[in-house]
Amino acid sequence: MSLLPAARTIAAGEATAAPSRSTVTIPAYADRRRLRATLPGGGVVTYRLPRPAADGIRLMGDWDGDGAQTPGLFTDGRWKLWNRVVRTGSPAVRSTFGQAGDLPLTGDWNGDGVTDIGLVRGSEWILALGPLPTDDSQPVIWQDVTFGSPGAHPVTGDWDGDGADGIGTFSDGTWLLVNSPTDPTGAVTVSYGAAGDAPVTGDWDGDGTDGIGVARGSTWFLSNSALAPRTSTREDRIRAGTDLATTWQVPVAGPDPTCPTARSGTVGNPAWVVPSPVLDRAFTPPRGTLRQVRGSLQQSERYLLGAQYDAKWRSTSTRPYLTLIGGVREDELNIRLPAMSALTVAIGLRTGGADPAHIDATSTTATRYVDQLVRSIACQHRSVSPGGWGDGWETAHWAMLTGAAAWLLWDRLTPATRADVASMVASEADFWVARGVSYWGLPDGTILTPGDTKAESSAWNAAFLSFAGSMMPSAPHAALWRAKAAELAVAAYSVPADDTSSTVVNGVALADRLEGFNAYADGTVENHGRIHPDYASCVQLLWLAADFARLARQRVPAAMFHNGGLVYSAFSTVDYQAGATSPAGGTFAPPGGSVYVRGKQTIYYPQGDDWGRARRAHFVSLDAHALVYSTYLGAHGWPAAAALTQHEKAQRHLWRTSGTDDGRTYSVDPAVASRQDTYPGREEYAAQNLATAWLALYVAHLGIPALDSGILAVPDSTAPAVRPPASAVAGP
Repeated sequence: MSLLPAARTIAAGEATAAPSRSTVTIPAYADRRRLRATLPGGGVVTYRLPRPAADGIRLMGDWDGDGAQTPGLFTDGRWKLWNRVVRTGSPAVRSTFGQAGDLPLTGDWNGDGVTDIGLVRGSEWILALGPLPTDDSQPVIWQDVTFGSPGAHPVTGDWDGDGADGIGTFSDGTWLLVNSPTDPTGAVTVSYGAAGDAPVTGDWDGDGTDGIGVARGSTWFLSNSALAPRTSTREDRIRAGTDLATTWQVPVAGPDPTCPTARSGTVGNPAWVVPSPVLDRAFTPPRGTLRQVRGSLQQSERYLLGAQYDAKWRSTSTRPYLTLIGGVREDELNIRLPAMSALTVAIGLRTGGADPAHIDATSTTATRYVDQLVRSIACQHRSVSPGGWGDGWETAHWAMLTGAAAWLLWDRLTPATRADVASMVASEADFWVARGVSYWGLPDGTILTPGDTKAESSAWNAAFLSFAGSMMPSAPHAALWRAKAAELAVAAYSVPADDTSSTVVNGVALADRLEGFNAYADGTVENHGRIHPDYASCVQLLWLAADFARLARQRVPAAMFHNGGLVYSAFSTVDYQAGATSPAGGTFAPPGGSVYVRGKQTIYYPQGDDWGRARRAHFVSLDAHALVYSTYLGAHGWPAAAALTQHEKAQRHLWRTSGTDDGRTYSVDPAVASRQDTYPGREEYAAQNLATAWLALYVAHLGIPALDSGILAVPDSTAPAVRPPASAVAGP
């Protein structure tokens, strides 16, 4: 049995220059596990829904009035309602209303935008207003009326467009409709459909008035008018097994697909975004290492858009939105990996890093690839879709990767996608700007999180907030984002001596700004219980923020380079003695020496590397940035140019010996590849780092921006040092 919710237009929530999103009702199919529908702009989407009991009835409704229509279940008088479609989890509301044998129905009886509930018992209609109580108590009966004939199929809808739903029945092609459940007299009888058809109702054209229709097998006959029915749409749908015809209300904004799980309104405004004015500049690097960096990037692009695309994405290339997220613990891979891929290809497309032999001939495919990934990731952010990802550990980094990919292709995205990306970036930025700074150690020497520096998390949060300000310079909180970015950047690789230092960075003395430290005095960092070069290399995230500032023609805050020279110098100047005791615990492994081995492709990990010893791409990016920003770093030791040459050579050796010519970095043998780099997203991670290495070189070609040494301070910042949220272990 298909009992269908009413559809009505929900006004946009917060003021925004995003495209006006009305809603439209679309035909869909539901089984015991999922909901499938074809969006107005084309393309099928599938979402997993809570399983009903054997005699349970599935419903859809906007139970909390946020503009998103989400699932509900009715079983013998028990109601369970969810306020999200993605990652439904536990129901938001459980309530008792009705009994076994009752037929549940939904509608907006009073026109307040919240879906109400009801029961049909014979010809008695018992209606209650939402939202339902959250304490599991019974809702109050609002109306109890007699209408229709026992055995007829109950339907609801806004037949006259007044914003409130009426009721009706369907029986063997005959409809009995009334505009208001408070006055069931004066019902209108219309004929539409035949015996055996499943009745459906909804606002098929988004005009605010519900029409009627019937589903007959896999064919839908729909009329935009209920009282004067005339078939305006006939749509054949793929129907599987015992799928039931149902309907789903989704947002629409113009002719293009719109995020189907979105709530009303967005927190960001795409009008705040200023696209970079310095993209698509001709840049042919000189022969040698710089050109080889581009060559390695092109190999990764070839893999992402070739072998990996065929294996992972081609089968879904026609879908407007991909269902990426699963459980919260899976977000790090489900969101970050496609975000890294999108940024890699976007950088190549807009900075001269694309390989004409592989990318130019299919630039449309490459752009669609980035667009689909960006659109899907932003759609499933919690600022857009209830229950989505965001506001958690590392999510600022994923938002930066995704937002930057979108920003680089801003002129090629649909208005709806721009609105979702703006919402994602603004929401994440506003969340993190209000969080305290995390420290590994306190000024008195107390170590808050033994074996786990907060350097890399402070770096990615700082980089993201700085990027948000570069992307959205006219956002109301852009100045605050930039100030918080400076605060986090100074803290990211702060050392104990900084806590008492009078050195002024962006207008604030270190002693006044800092409440702890994240690195040893020599610029090394401790993570995963060891001295860990991979996490020291995350200092480059701050320099990536400098790249984005340059693309936005902004000055770079001096804070982005605080202790950067110290950290980079440590790779080639700190000497580890094999067998000596490590301050992180344990001893240093043979043969000893510095992390960077002069004149060689080798990386020495003083206490081993749990991510694999064949990783080189992130050092290519680190070296490229150290070379480009050398004026601001003042690093000493092995010159960045020499290190870049050796590590780029090591990267080329990896893909040349991978056992295939498809462009991948690591071995075609999964067992070998997992020893080279244990991170499941190793190819995407390598590709993204090669892309950001190239981006640094592109920025150098444009000209390095001057430093911003002005005052950047968060007003009344009294946030204490905090222990960050627990999280799964993920790659740097």
